[in-house]
Amino acid sequence: MLPGCVDLHTHLASTPTFTPLDDFEHGTRAALAGGVTTVVSMVYQEDGSLRRGVERGMRDAERSLGDFAFHVVVTDPSEAARAEIPGLVRDGHAGLKVFMVSPRFVERRDDYRRLLRAAADAGAVVAIHAEDHEIVAARTAELHASGRTGVEHFPESRPVEAEVKAVVEAVELAATTTAMVYLVHLSSRAALDALRIGKRLARAFGETRPLYLYLTRAQFDRSDAALWVGQPPLREADDVAAVWTALADGTLDTVGTDHIPHTRAAKLAPGLTFDRIPPGVSNLETLLPMLYSEGVRKGRLTNARLAEVLSSAPARIAGMYPRKGAIAVGSDADLVVFDPEARRTIRATELHSACDYDPYEGWEVTGWPEVVIARGEIVYERGKLNAKPGRGQLVPRAALS
Repeated sequence: MLPGCVDLHTHLASTPTFTPLDDFEHGTRAALAGGVTTVVSMVYQEDGSLRRGVERGMRDAERSLGDFAFHVVVTDPSEAARAEIPGLVRDGHAGLKVFMVSPRFVERRDDYRRLLRAAADAGAVVAIHAEDHEIVAARTAELHASGRTGVEHFPESRPVEAEVKAVVEAVELAATTTAMVYLVHLSSRAALDALRIGKRLARAFGETRPLYLYLTRAQFDRSDAALWVGQPPLREADDVAAVWTALADGTLDTVGTDHIPHTRAAKLAPGLTFDRIPPGVSNLETLLPMLYSEGVRKGRLTNARLAEVLSSAPARIAGMYPRKGAIAVGSDADLVVFDPEARRTIRATELHSACDYDPYEGWEVTGWPEVVIARGEIVYERGKLNAKPGRGQLVPRAALS
């Protein structure tokens, strides 16, 4: 028995110009079938307003099968946007997101620093995509200038040094503003070394995603390499080993999926340069079983650590604990009855995502949820999904001191 998993990093909400393949309905179908009972989705600032982004997310989530909350992606850290933060936190939306890889971050560093200060004052956590824009832009331009635009060159365009530089800067921002930062999808040994140092200097938490636990840069030797394009890119085997170590020793606090799948046709569309391939893959349904199969059964993680990184730690970071992430009197009765001996071969046709391929297609997995209970209701039982669209509820996120 495990507490229901909490995924702090999904992309299920729409924007004015983009509707995800896995929306709240499809994404939470996959989540519940995999033992993830609460998802936190990115919602984007809209027309300069953080509040409008949340309102769009609430409309989208009306079809959610599972419970949900939001990080608000800040693309314009204006004074007006910063002024919205206290009210959003009071309403239970105590999470922001910043993309350091965006050119806007470079152009408006001072405003983003003010944003982190405002977040610290209000008790909001700031999730950060830590890749340095200037390094990525320069490498991408060099590759294009030399005609190296195929997907096999994607890892060269987003090198480890871009991740490390951004992690160091994010920690400095956290230290000088007293903000609590959540560094998402960390992928490399060097970035994890920077996080270890950073945790002594600031309130910094670290996340990795499944891609960096199971796959290496060798995927980019394949003709269908675009299927595994994510940001940052897949790294070397030594980086994979470092991610497992950091997950076991507490340097990394969580595993989040960054779930945003695209169809095979979209990923493999002819003529796409490496920087035009839509990034992201499906991960929600396989998050728990694969981490158990590759982690616990292979001696890389204990059962207790598995429950910590997938349930209690993300719930604490998000200000949801102990309502979520715990098996206790007064908690939400989100439970996973897990069969540690169940054997499954991963096939997209048998999963609940709307995506027509899975990044781990054909992998043999030992351990799978047998029954999933959410707020006391059996929502998944022995292969059958019982939940209906609309049963999910907003989980208010508490301000963190």
